[in-house]
Amino acid sequence: MYKIAVGVMALVAWTGPSANSVHADLMTAEETADWSFQRVGSPMTLNSSGRGIFANVLLDGDTVITTYQTANAESLTDGKSLYYRTFNRDLEVVQTEDHAIDVDSTEYMDWKGDLGDHKLLLLDESIYMVAIVREQPQAVAFKFGKDFSYQAGPSYFGSPDQFTESHLDMGWGTDGENLYAQFFSQPANSPPADWGAAIYRLNLDLTEDGSAIVQPETGSFVTGTSIVSVPAGQMGVNADRLQIFSTNRDYGNSLRVGIHTFASDMDLELIEDSTRDIVVAELDTYFPVGPSYNTKHQLWVVGYTMENEEGEHGMQGKSQELGPSFITIFDAEWSQLQTIQLNNNDPAFRVMTQTEGDDIYIVYDEMDVNGAATVSRARIERYRISVPEPAFLPFLLVGLVNLLLWHRRR
Repeated sequence: MYKIAVGVMALVAWTGPSANSVHADLMTAEETADWSFQRVGSPMTLNSSGRGIFANVLLDGDTVITTYQTANAESLTDGKSLYYRTFNRDLEVVQTEDHAIDVDSTEYMDWKGDLGDHKLLLLDESIYMVAIVREQPQAVAFKFGKDFSYQAGPSYFGSPDQFTESHLDMGWGTDGENLYAQFFSQPANSPPADWGAAIYRLNLDLTEDGSAIVQPETGSFVTGTSIVSVPAGQMGVNADRLQIFSTNRDYGNSLRVGIHTFASDMDLELIEDSTRDIVVAELDTYFPVGPSYNTKHQLWVVGYTMENEEGEHGMQGKSQELGPSFITIFDAEWSQLQTIQLNNNDPAFRVMTQTEGDDIYIVYDEMDVNGAATVSRARIERYRISVPEPAFLPFLLVGLVNLLLWHRRR
């Protein structure tokens, strides 16, 4: 029985067949204890002005790096510069709001006055970004210092044919030696069963070094995705892999839409029997754009959003995409431990996570798909992971004390 620490909406998760686990023969205190995930403080708003959108979070030792864009009141497609703030691990401010990318600049890239969808990752001393840039038919990669000083790029890659491959809501990951961008392969007039993850491998000098289309064994691959590199020995896997997350059915499907995951090997080939639904709820769920895993506790943290009412998701003219948003925490075998609703139960979207040690950091915004929200906060929340001591431990300590006292009396 898992302890409920924060407001929760009950979800049903199908765990499917157990993954091969390097820990299958171990039963630790953490695996048998109740987990607790407690929010620390209240959600913190990042943007000081404008409408906050597209938040990201990175962990750099004792520093939390956050980024976000701001949209003016008139447009969601113009003038969205990128800003950043840094905090310590207690979310005390270290660096106040500053420009990361000024979209009116032409110094190393002519941004044409806007920055589109993008994702960031931190590797060693550099931040790598994949982005959509106005009037560019391909995706664009850049390399920055941790203060967003320019280092390299632009590097163009991906198919320029928008009727074959969509770069919106992309995935972006690294194994420490290469970068992996993931786009939505959706050939014109093709059925959902033919859609897939178009994965591109880039060297750290931003040069493309291979690509492939990977499809799940069941269901479909749909935009609003993520890709996470998992090395052998972590999260129950015995060989390096790329873990892929996606909505499991096309938007507007008459069947329940949920979240599934599947995996490819490092040669960008599907791993057999890796596809499984992990979130199936009472309403449609979608956009698992920012999952992460915790090496200390061997946990997955997956964020996503739920439709506001039955039939809203995917309905043209009705769907907001903005809605109740959650994280669900899984163990390495994909057993669901707890689901937590974010943003004090207010609507949110584009949930991104990072977890390390006993901390989980989550960012999101409040902008709907049509850009109609007059107020949108890019926000961050922090949660602490704890595992109560095993029930036998107090009895063990009492027994040791009594044994010592007995020895002293002899």
